[in-house]
Amino acid sequence: MSPLFTNSSTPSQHDCIYIYKGTPQGPTQPGLWAIRCGPYKAHFVTNNHINTSAVTHDPPLLYHLERDATEVYSLSPKGAEYTAAMETIMAAKKTHEASLTPVPNQMGKGEDPSQKLCCDPDSKKKYPKYQECTCNPENWQAWKCGNPELQPDISLYTDLH
Repeated sequence: MSPLFTNSSTPSQHDCIYIYKGTPQGPTQPGLWAIRCGPYKAHFVTNNHINTSAVTHDPPLLYHLERDATEVYSLSPKGAEYTAAMETIMAAKKTHEASLTPVPNQMGKGEDPSQKLCCDPDSKKKYPKYQECTCNPENWQAWKCGNPELQPDISLYTDLH
C-alpha cells in the first residue's frame, strides 16, 4: 500500500500478504485465515459480526479485489481463473508455511500467573492501591501539562528509593 500513499511506482517487496487471526478450531487460536497475492485474496477461514465462530471454507473463498474490493462476489471454484489463482496462492502458502518456526501459543497460556509478562508479580502486595504488575510508580498518576490538580503526589514514592 505504500506506493499508493507515496505516489510511487515501486512494487511491493512482498509477493503475497498472509493474514493471521485464528484457526478453524476457533478465533482465539493462532493461524492463517487468508492470503492475498496480487489482485486475488483467498479466505480459508472467516467470521463476521453475526457469526463470531470460525467458518472453514473448502474450497477457499477467492475474490478478485481489483474488481470486487468489498469482497462480496467470490469467484466460482469451477472457473479457470479460480484454478489459476489458487495454484499460485497454494504454492505461496506452502513456501510460507515451510519457512515458519513454530512457537507456543502465547494467548493459549490464559490467565496462568506464572506465564504473565510482568516485571513485578508481587507489586500488589507492595502497593495495594495499584494494579498487579505495576512496574514504574512514577507514572501511576501522570501529570498533564496545564492541570495543576493532576500533579503527582511525590510523597507516594518515597518508599521506592
